[in-house]
Amino acid sequence: MSEAKTAKEIVLEVLKREKKPLTPKEIQKLTNLNYNTVRGRLQDLKKAGLVARTEQGWVYKGK
Repeated sequence: MSEAKTAKEIVLEVLKREKKPLTPKEIQKLTNLNYNTVRGRLQDLKKAGLVARTEQGWVYKGK
């Protein structure tokens, strides 16, 4: 059995996959996560240095 992914992992995977800036609302629509959950996880990922906010939306900062 595989473990369920955390909201943070789901948000990060979407940003990696899409390869374009996404707004929290777009991420919410793609993941079906609660909007406020998406916003909170984006802040967590930003603090960890994994994502950045741009004028167009949020982007993955990894390689």
